[in-house]
Formats: sequence, structure tokens, C-alpha cells
Amino acid sequence: MCYLPSPLPATLDSLDADDPTIRITSDQVNLSDNQQAAFSGNVQIGYRDTLLLAPRANFSSAKQSMDADGGIDYFNDTLQVSASRFSADLQQNSASLDDASYQFRLQAGRGYADELAASKQQVVLSNALFTTCPTADNSWALHASEINIEADEGWGEARHAVFKIKDIPVFYLPYLTFPVNDQRRSGLLLPKFGSSQKSGLDIEQPYYLNLAENYDLTLTPRYMSKRGSQLKSQFRYLSEQHQGNLQLEYLHSDNDKADNFGSRYLSHLSHLTDFTSEVRATIDFTDISDDAYLSELGSDYSNQSDTQLLREATVSYYGEQVNSHLRVQGFEILGNYDKAYSALPELSLASAKPLTLLPGVNFSWQAQYAHFRNDSANVTDADRIHIEPGIEIPFITPALELTAQASLLYTYYQQSLGDDSSVLTSTASRTVPKIRLHSKLNLEREYDWFGESGLQTFEPQIQYLYIPYRDQTAIGLYDTTRLQDDYYGLFRINRYSGLDRINEANQLTVGWTTRFYDNVDNELFRFSLGQIFFLADPTIQPDEPDDLSSAESMLAAELIWHWYRKWYFSSALQYDIDSEQVIKSNASLDYRASDKSIFQLNHRYSRAVSGLQIQQLGVLGTVPVADNWQLVGAYYRDVTNNRMIDASFGVQYQSCCWAVRLVAKRQLLTDLELPIDNVTGASQLDNSIGLQFVLKGFGDSAGFGVSDMLSNGIFTYRRPYLLTN
Repeated sequence: MCYLPSPLPATLDSLDADDPTIRITSDQVNLSDNQQAAFSGNVQIGYRDTLLLAPRANFSSAKQSMDADGGIDYFNDTLQVSASRFSADLQQNSASLDDASYQFRLQAGRGYADELAASKQQVVLSNALFTTCPTADNSWALHASEINIEADEGWGEARHAVFKIKDIPVFYLPYLTFPVNDQRRSGLLLPKFGSSQKSGLDIEQPYYLNLAENYDLTLTPRYMSKRGSQLKSQFRYLSEQHQGNLQLEYLHSDNDKADNFGSRYLSHLSHLTDFTSEVRATIDFTDISDDAYLSELGSDYSNQSDTQLLREATVSYYGEQVNSHLRVQGFEILGNYDKAYSALPELSLASAKPLTLLPGVNFSWQAQYAHFRNDSANVTDADRIHIEPGIEIPFITPALELTAQASLLYTYYQQSLGDDSSVLTSTASRTVPKIRLHSKLNLEREYDWFGESGLQTFEPQIQYLYIPYRDQTAIGLYDTTRLQDDYYGLFRINRYSGLDRINEANQLTVGWTTRFYDNVDNELFRFSLGQIFFLADPTIQPDEPDDLSSAESMLAAELIWHWYRKWYFSSALQYDIDSEQVIKSNASLDYRASDKSIFQLNHRYSRAVSGLQIQQLGVLGTVPVADNWQLVGAYYRDVTNNRMIDASFGVQYQSCCWAVRLVAKRQLLTDLELPIDNVTGASQLDNSIGLQFVLKGFGDSAGFGVSDMLSNGIFTYRRPYLLTN
């Protein structure tokens, strides 16, 4: 452990900060006129929450003062000091110590001062040294003519300060403020330095403004030698009903662009309001000046590889009988892609709880109205009304679950057609019945594994789904896409998102899951396997995009295995039985002994991502090479196109009181204006190097863990699947 305060004398536990009584014990005492007292031999003085130990001391009742010398130890609940001399004004509740070696008790911080003046509000150090390093470790220290530490405020001030590393002066500051705990106060935060081909030398200097207890502002000027100066800001607020975050970034002129390119900006707002316990409103909005903003300049609120931005505002009501959501939603698609439809607005209603019509028979319903708009599409406007009543008959016990469901889906469309709409119609309606029968068993048995007892479960399930065929080619696609058929997706009622397509089904889905637990109920192993069997061949709808086809007889498997101590293996597979093709797969082998010892080997494959086959192989990890030293690296490769996607290598040193990290990266430059299949044009690489330095106790060291470092690439590190209950 980096910081471990020495134990306090037992006498201190009996003191009360609200008790003004002075308690003094010693081997000998000499009294003078009942006003003066001289104590000697093992003197202990307790007053309020302070304790003084000294070989001799003097007390004046008239002046309410006290002094001691000969080598003293001073304690209170936040500070302990060894000094040559002590004097105190009991009326002012203040004390002064000479030649003081001090140690804070509630946070890291120690040092030396010619004079230490302590009061209830602050500690003032004259000709002082301050560091957060452990005893006998002087990796860094602040030397100043005066240091004023306000413990309640969590802040320190230093005048005529010199930073020294290993007793070597590094720089001088006439005035400096710094935090000594987690409390917030306005001031400069630690700068960030970096360099890359796309930005050149990159320097950020944040300034934090603690405007009030429940809202603050951070302003960050950023200088990029290739692009110019940018201002970033973050405003946060929190109240009983409201909380949110507003981010603004602005670059007036980009030196790397043509003169007529204009300014570049990003704005982001996330907001939540709880008007009552039943009514909630949320906003999530991000806007950028141009499609290449994220890939070229980056942002704290979006990944550099993101290809779309969400804009959404919702008001929700959660009642006893009805739940409702009024939403406006849109997506900005970045790059050379078709524009997406916006829902302006979308109103959804649903029963909050089933209504019992007969014993064991539940009735529920849902309804939706949505208006879609897309000025660049052939159908610029569309209205959709959907109504879906249903009944359910459940029978659920700990060992057996049986559910029978039936519902009727009615959807009506009005579509504003363009000149070349040969298939779509101005009005369309669709009525589809749906029947679902689902059953699941929950079986378990005890097992013995090399003398260790455990529990195995076996959970088979079967589902029959019937949805008759309906010709839906007269209906446009507004919020619908094909969903992934993983193991749990096999038991979905609809294989599409949205309502514009309802898949035909006369099918049986069979699956099972088995789990193994140890004798303390930790899940060690899980395997699931399932398949869809068509009882009648699905009808292939004409004029539908290939990625909307739902005619695959899909087999899906999933495996998670904590196979040895800190080792984990996980894998998933989706396979089309009819075409004998793997649709999607992924596998990951993880070792995680601690945050300083991590390894992951992963592979992912998908047969069709925007019409292209994707296959990627990655390896990443960190290894400690000496005390407090770690090497971190990551490498990802596009196997399909035989090229590197992302690579990084870093070295990090971290001790109790300071840390330094050096990272070199090489990654693909994304050009969203190019077509997705333009492999050659998208293969430009960006090289960058970054240096981060932290003096712990002089700033927030969050984000300096090794796992945080591994999360900064295009493909972020994900913790292994931790098998738990």
C-alpha cells in the first residue's frame, strides 16, 4: 500500500472536538499562583480533538496559552507533526510548531517546514517542502517560501514555488494552487501533449471553473501545429430534477484545409429531467460541421470510427395502466451514404401491465403513430399507424415454463411518392396474425470434480412461431433493418427492427443451455446451442435487398469458459445450414491476473457488413517488466485485405506519487467521403506519439490504469466475460 499512516496514540480516541476541557497528565507538576503550571516527564495534553506529547510543557490559565519544547509530537484527526517547539493559543484554537516534520492523515501529503501554523481552517507552512510520495521517497517535491493548505476546501496555495524531481530544480512559479483531496476548485488542470501526422504537435491546457456546487465548466484551449487553435468546453449541471452535459468545440480556421472550407465545430448535449416519478424527459444530440471532423480532430464524446450520430428527444410517461413515449429521432449518416429517415414525431403507447380477462389469460396491447421524413429519398414523407392487441396464457414454475401467445398486427401507411416509385403505393395496409408457443425446462444436478462439489444446470427450450406470408413490397423502409441471429436472437418473434417488415414464419426453434457452478456458486462454464427449423419454405419477396432476407435456417452457438484461474475463453457462431456458410463468428482468449498483467487474442468475422466480408485478428496485452514498470501493446489486422488497422505500443511507470506514460500509435486514417469498398484509398496511415505525466496529489490520476490505456485505440479493450450469477 502506497500510503499507510502510523497508528495514533490510544489517548486520542477519548478526545471530543466539542469538549473545551484541557486534560494534562505528567510525572511532575509545579504550580504558581494557580495561574501557571510547569509539567515535566511524559507530558500528555489533550484539548478538543488534539493531543500533544512532550518531555516538558508550560500552561497559562490567564492567557489560555501553552508551550512545549524538547522534541514534541502533535496529533489531531487530520495531521501529525514532529517538531522541536510548540506554542498554542487555546482561545483561537490555533497552534504553531517549529522545525516541523508533518504528515496528513486523511490524504497523501507530507513534508517539512521551518514553522507550521495550524488552525481549524488551514495549515500555513513557512520555508516548506510538500510531497505526496511515501516517507523516504523524494521522487518529487514542491519547495516554497509559504504553502497554505485549506483542508476543508481541499486546496493548497504555494508562493515562490520550485518543483524539484530527485532534488533537481525543474521550474519556478511565483504562485501555484493545487488540490490536496477530491474536492473541486477552479484552476488549471494537467496539460496534454501529443504529436501525429494529421495534427502535428498537439497541446491541450484545460482550465476548470467550479461555478457552483452543482454545476461546473471546463475550458480547454488546444493548439495543433498543422491545423491551428481550437477551443473546447464542457458544462455539467446536476439538480434534484435535472442533470446534463453540454460540450462545444470550435476551430475557426483549419490550416490543413482550403481557405473556403470554413470553421469546424462539434456540439453535444445530453440531458435528463425527472418532472415527477411518472414523467421523464431525455435529450441526446450531437452535431458536427463536416463528416471528417471526428476522424481528423477526434472528440471526447464520439469514437473516431463512428459513422453516424444520434439526435433524439423523448418524453416518457410511466403510469399504472399505460406507458407512453413521445419521441423525435434522427440519425446523421457520416460519409458517402444515403441519408436516413427521421421520426418527427413518434408516439408509442402500451399497456403498463397485462389485464386478466379470465383466470390464467392475460390481455395486453400496444400502439404507435410515427411520421417519417427524408428530403433526399424517393418517399419524402410517410405516416405509419400500428395497433397490436394480444393475449397470453403463461404457466410458470421453478422447473417448467409454458407460454402461449397470440396477437394481431395491423399497420397502415400513407406515403408521399416520387416520380420513379414503381412498386410502392401511396397508401398501404397490412394485417398479420401471430402465434407463439414457448416452453422451457430448468433442470439441475450436483456433480463432483476431482473431489470438489458443484452444480450443473440444463435448460432446454423449444418455440413454435407462426406468422403467415404478406406481400410487403408496397411498403417503404423507414426504421427497419435485419437483426443479428445470435443464440438469444433465434427465439425472437421478429427478425427485424422496426415495423416495416414482419418476417413470415412457420418454424420450430430448438435450443439448450448448460451451466457449471463451483461449490460457492461461481459460474465456470456456459454453452448454448440452438437452431431454427422451417416447417414450410419461406417465400422470397421480390425486389427486397439481400440484407433483408430472413430465409436462413440459422444455427447459433455460444460458449463462455473460465477454464483455469485467470484464463477465460469465449466464442460465438452463427451458421446458415442451407447455404453451409458461416454468417458471423467471434472468439476471444483472455488472461487477466491484474490490471498490470493482461492478455487478449481475438478474432471476428462477418460475411456481410454493408455488403463486404470483414475478418479481423487482434492481439493486445500488458506485462510488468520491473517494479512499477509496464509494457503495453496492441495490434489489429484486416485479414481480408491483408493490412494493418491499428497498432500501438507504450511504456508506463507508476509509483505511489507520480506516473509517466509514453505511447506510440499507428492507425488507419478514415476518409468517409470514399466508398466503403475503396480499400486502396482508405489505406493511409497516421502515426502519433503521446506523453502523459502525473504528479499524484496535484491532479486527477483517473484514466491512468493500464486497462484505460488499452481502451484508447480504434478497437477498445473489453474485459473478459466474467461468469457470475
